[in-house]
Amino acid sequence: MPRKSDTNPDDLILFDSHCHLTDSLYADDLPTVLKRAHQAGVKTLMTVSLSVPNSRENIALASTESDLYCAVGIHPHEADSFRPHDLQSLKNLCIESSVKAIGETGLDFFRGYSSKANQETAFRAQIEMARMLDLPMIIHVREAAPRARQILEEHGYFYGVLHCFSGDRRFADWAVEKGLYISFAGNLTHDVALPEVARGVPHERLMVETDSPYQVPVPERGRVKRCEPAFLRHTVSFLAQTLDRPVSEVAKMTFENGCRCFRISQDNTSPG
Repeated sequence: MPRKSDTNPDDLILFDSHCHLTDSLYADDLPTVLKRAHQAGVKTLMTVSLSVPNSRENIALASTESDLYCAVGIHPHEADSFRPHDLQSLKNLCIESSVKAIGETGLDFFRGYSSKANQETAFRAQIEMARMLDLPMIIHVREAAPRARQILEEHGYFYGVLHCFSGDRRFADWAVEKGLYISFAGNLTHDVALPEVARGVPHERLMVETDSPYQVPVPERGRVKRCEPAFLRHTVSFLAQTLDRPVSEVAKMTFENGCRCFRISQDNTSPG
């Protein structure tokens, strides 16, 4: 029998390992969104980039909040516009102390906004850049697990996280064996196949995220038009029920895993 929530969400310390805070949906009220996140226990956030210009935006935003970090990279949807000189631009941005990862990068064969060939080119280039800089990757994989796995195997670099995981148990098992983290977003709360996948992931490899403004979790799903970091508590609560563990334990575990993946000192993430 799954456990009921055993603690007040406001008492939790949470790490939203993947959000898009520079999205236009937050243009009018981002300070309020961040305040709600803090009130809900979200103490650390990773805002993730889609392009070189967006990477600059995220760095600028991260400079305004001590608990906000960022990843720089080119999303597979933007791969058709990827050019080799973009890599140097991204490398130059990585000198900023707030930059903790490369991403998001990967493959998305579901939407098809960029050609598969261009997605693979951009993905391969960012894998090698991450290796060169010894940074973790935030990897997006949708309807492309076999090819993503093949490319990662060819490059032999497995430092990072599969974000908003939507794959099967076999893909998750492979990723964990290689040393990757698995992050679940709001899709965990309504995709009937994902809880069983989550139960098979070693606890030290589990992370959580909102993927805001996307992936609204139950019970907010269908009620609101955008996701926001404050909703992370719903995903953490659902994951705790799935694992039959206390919410406080799962919150602490995923917080520590996020800090370890992105090499963020927990001394810098204490509640203020």
